Amino acid sequence: MPATFGLIILAVERKRNVTANTKRLNPVESTAKIRVLPDLLVNKIAAGEVVERPASVAKELMENALDAGASRVTLTIEDGGKQLIRVTDDGEGMTAEDLRLAITPHATSKLACEEDLYAIVSMGFRGEALASIGAVSSLRMTSRKRDALEGHCITVAGDQIQTSQTAGCPEGTTVEVRDLFFNVPARRKFLRARATETGHVNEQFARLALGFPECAFELTNQTRVTHRLPAGQSVRERIGSLYSRELAEELIHLERDERGLILDGYAAPPARSRSTTSWQYLFVNGRFVRDRFVQHAIREAYRGLMEHNRQPVYFVFLTVPPEAVDVNVHPTKIEVRWRDSNLIHSQLLSAFRETFQRADLTPSFQADRAANRGFQPGRSDADGDPDRARQQLADALRSATPIVGNSAPPAYGGAGPAFPSRNAPSPAAAAAGSPVDAASAAELWRSTHTDSPPEDGELPSERGMATALDPTRSSRAIQLHNTYLVVESDEGMLIIDQHALHERILYNQFCARITAGPLESQRLLLPETLTIAPRQLALLQGNNPLLERLGIEVTPFGHDAIAVHSFPVLLKDTDVGPFMRDLLDKLEHQDNEGKLADTETVIHELLDMMACKAAVKAGDPLTPQEIDTLVAQKSLVEKSSNCPHGRPTTLRLSVQDLEKQFKRT
Repeated sequence: MPATFGLIILAVERKRNVTANTKRLNPVESTAKIRVLPDLLVNKIAAGEVVERPASVAKELMENALDAGASRVTLTIEDGGKQLIRVTDDGEGMTAEDLRLAITPHATSKLACEEDLYAIVSMGFRGEALASIGAVSSLRMTSRKRDALEGHCITVAGDQIQTSQTAGCPEGTTVEVRDLFFNVPARRKFLRARATETGHVNEQFARLALGFPECAFELTNQTRVTHRLPAGQSVRERIGSLYSRELAEELIHLERDERGLILDGYAAPPARSRSTTSWQYLFVNGRFVRDRFVQHAIREAYRGLMEHNRQPVYFVFLTVPPEAVDVNVHPTKIEVRWRDSNLIHSQLLSAFRETFQRADLTPSFQADRAANRGFQPGRSDADGDPDRARQQLADALRSATPIVGNSAPPAYGGAGPAFPSRNAPSPAAAAAGSPVDAASAAELWRSTHTDSPPEDGELPSERGMATALDPTRSSRAIQLHNTYLVVESDEGMLIIDQHALHERILYNQFCARITAGPLESQRLLLPETLTIAPRQLALLQGNNPLLERLGIEVTPFGHDAIAVHSFPVLLKDTDVGPFMRDLLDKLEHQDNEGKLADTETVIHELLDMMACKAAVKAGDPLTPQEIDTLVAQKSLVEKSSNCPHGRPTTLRLSVQDLEKQFKRT
């Protein structure tokens, strides 16, 4: 009895101490609205940031494996990861004490002091992943330190360790997560179908496998191995294993090592562009991230090489000093902050542009068809029917008007559309049949570009490729449907969109001239007047410097009209009224509270429009001389593979492609 009474007194005293301590922390507990949350609830809330779906769990566990020095990582999932996520590695392993501490919130082996935050070299560092995962699942961890005689295993439910015991296991760690969100039914309801969740897991697997090609990775889904990637693969090989061998073979390699930034990446040709940004992979020190500075730089490098509503495909790997980048800016570590973002932007932009200038970006007929088949699963088999393709090609050739070099008669009576350049042949000369040789075309190029002309025997940018046209020989071209030019090349034939190519030539001329100064203008004999809205009149008056650079002089003509007094000489064959209305629409679209957001961008968009207005159109018949001039200039201008809007100007069809189509092989 006395002993029992003593125990009761001890229990009361403990309760009194707990109450006193609580009151000291919160002396107005009975009336306060703010309260300290239980640990389990805190972890569940943290899981809302870290554990979005099964793919988030797979990512965190694989990152832990890589931080542990694993050379092999195996991921197994069931039911899209909702029932099971298992990650096994051969890393350094953990002791029994480490296992117990690993599930404690904000416990980590990757940081020792505050200074470590400013030079993070590991994938994980927050110390909240395992605690958050354990709060919303049934968690089991088995691990054995290297050279240890035995391992250890613990199971966790919520925030409590259920079992802890020794276990026989190989060196390394295995983490099993079962019944994700079993105790948070509202979150579990938001999970998608098995196929959707499996797709997200595959994406996280691919990102880590790309970032660490020196490590072996294996993915098993419902007992079936879907990926087995050996250690030591090259990045190109790993891209081919994860996505498509055809894509990997077409990728253009990029390299740069300057000012502490190491770039080693791959970019797809513009013809491989996609409709979304989901094929843009950026890795910083092995970590997959999204960054607007990098996206903008690469987008600028592709400008004019693909249509504006398309997105480039690239795999970019950046290595920078850890102190040059802050990865601690987002709960899921998907964003970074640069110490010098301008350096990153300029280095990437110049690296991509220089690489594209050296590359042949002309799409291949066969590669284009393969790309459509490989990346458009809904495409009908009939679209790739070789018999149909042969028939279409034969029909086109039968309907063509042959033009062989300069000796062929004109395709039609009279002069063709004059190319707006001071060295272009006049309509009279074209009608008379005067030859336009490659030397004249080269001189035309030199006269309209501020960049240094090509040296003797050297062709800049795409001109240096083996498949480029030889500007010293006759083009031997034929015009199809007054729209396409078919030209023999060293490896087969090129099919050229006459409007798109001429548009690119004119755009380059306009850019070169406006860089040197305002475009040359010509005074109109009679001013062109047109009625506009009052807001457009104010917009024009606020953009006088821009109009001057374009060689356009405009004055108000009453309260709702303008008079155009001067117009660019390069647009002498363009109707003033429609052009000015299009220009006003462009300015109004770009206007932001009365100010242009980016003057240079607007100028280039206007030059795009000017080139489009002045270029020969689809359906315009061309003289032999005009065809020769156009074809010769393709080998002399930069980015000739695409028009300023990004559409391809040229399609390559090799002799091998022809032999396959006609069943000669």
